[in-house]
Amino acid sequence: MKISKVIVVINQSKAHAQKTARTLREVLDRCRVKQQWLDAIPASKNAYAMLHRDARHSADLVIACGGDGTLLQTAHRFKGSGIPILGINIGYMGFITSIEGKNVKSEIHRILDAEFVVSERMALDLTVHNISKKPVLGWALNDTVITRGANPHLINLCSKVGNRRLMEYRCDGLIVATPTGSTAYSLAAGGPIVSPECNVLVMTPICAQALSNRPVIVNSTETIQISLAAGSGNGTLQVDGMDLVGVTPECTLTVKSSKDRVPIAFLPEINYYDMLGRKLKWS
Repeated sequence: MKISKVIVVINQSKAHAQKTARTLREVLDRCRVKQQWLDAIPASKNAYAMLHRDARHSADLVIACGGDGTLLQTAHRFKGSGIPILGINIGYMGFITSIEGKNVKSEIHRILDAEFVVSERMALDLTVHNISKKPVLGWALNDTVITRGANPHLINLCSKVGNRRLMEYRCDGLIVATPTGSTAYSLAAGGPIVSPECNVLVMTPICAQALSNRPVIVNSTETIQISLAAGSGNGTLQVDGMDLVGVTPECTLTVKSSKDRVPIAFLPEINYYDMLGRKLKWS
């Protein structure tokens, strides 16, 4: 099946955005592909709500031009649509992008001929229960994080897997990441790299005070519960780097794998392990 309509999401703040957009538009026009162009949403306190407005789109493919952050944002924007997302990297790392910006002209023809494979990536559903308020729902492709935010002190967190107590942390925060998110904040905090083919969740503490607080990998069928201990300071809950809601010791966060997976398109020759070596500069 040839691609006849695409939606392009472009991060205009990137240095090569205009040049990449020009090249991409020329190729799409020449191939008579219908196009809809959208700007990436700038970082703001209400970015999550803006991305999850009920806008309906139809296309054969979504192209995200930017870095991993632009692709993450695009995944939120098209959550549940089933439309494959192709990343064009004009950002920094580009772990989940497929084409480098400088190669758009030579590679995009293959994409338009549907010469790509789709990797169905696990995502997270989360619910924040507060005894005095309505539950807050969230979704993430990379990770959800309870962080101390503006709180100047370490926070105390209690965690459970299913109904079983796991660990108590005194730390700057706690990350729950998908395999896709294992190469993002979790990796920077000392978590393991996990192949996207694995169905697991990674729990990684951020700057834990106790050296025995190590990352833990749990099966994706498990439900994770996290709460602030009584007497702990308040925190902030983030999803994919966006603030979702403030949390207090009255709140309980529940995290589980989502039914809404994310179809990410890659050129068929891209190998995850080769990409790791290239992006992380392994010799």
